Amino acid sequence: MKIGIDAGGTLLKIVYIEDGKRRFEKRPSSEIDLLIEDLGTCHSEDEIYLTGGKAEYMAENLNCTTRMSVEFDATYRGLSRLMEEQGLSIGRFVYLNVGTGTSFHQADENGQKRVGGSGVGGGTLMGLSNLLTGVDSYEDIIRLAGQGSRDMVDLQVHHIYAGHPTPIPGDLTASNFGRVLSGDVRNLNDADKLQAVIGLIAETVTAVGLSLADGFGTKDIVFIGSTLLGNDVMIEIIERYAGLKGATPHIIENGEYSGALGAVL
Repeated sequence: MKIGIDAGGTLLKIVYIEDGKRRFEKRPSSEIDLLIEDLGTCHSEDEIYLTGGKAEYMAENLNCTTRMSVEFDATYRGLSRLMEEQGLSIGRFVYLNVGTGTSFHQADENGQKRVGGSGVGGGTLMGLSNLLTGVDSYEDIIRLAGQGSRDMVDLQVHHIYAGHPTPIPGDLTASNFGRVLSGDVRNLNDADKLQAVIGLIAETVTAVGLSLADGFGTKDIVFIGSTLLGNDVMIEIIERYAGLKGATPHIIENGEYSGALGAVL
């Protein structure tokens, strides 16, 4: 069996490959020592491939030979394979890896180039959501966010124009969280706050992606990362925002495992 592990700051993404079949698994990074123990006990004869920020730690503590890959190169290899398998053929594109933070890349048939990064990402989602509402479960955050509304939290274009014609769609965000002081915050529930947090993240990373895509001469923006998993609110915002700018967003199934898969390839 071949085992690829992307050991990140928040999650351990794992792919098991045996007889041409794949199995994916995620664990919190806090369980890294438990994973090391499991691999040493159950998979000592298997081939283990590592990438990610905590890969060196794993390599030092595993009692077996491992193979290391540079994180960005591994992610590109895995992403390319997933895109091919999902019938997505794009010669030139920008991709965003929305993990704990967000990494921005330009890619073509010759490879990828990391062109920037942002501290806004899944860590922001978890930390800010907990700070504002006390909710600390990813599943609860995305579930509650789907029940909320950003109208009393975010200042939107139509709020500024107050019924007059707007030069751009009125429901576009003029300022994330910019309407909070204009209303009664006691009327805001946790669902509203959580949806606004997701909106802040989605709009921020998409705006950067759009600028990079424009400079790279492409309309195709690929999104991967665990922050997208089951996050319908975020995906809807990404698709609408990108669409307004004439870009085509692509959400890759199992994209969060690109690094783990690419480490094996």
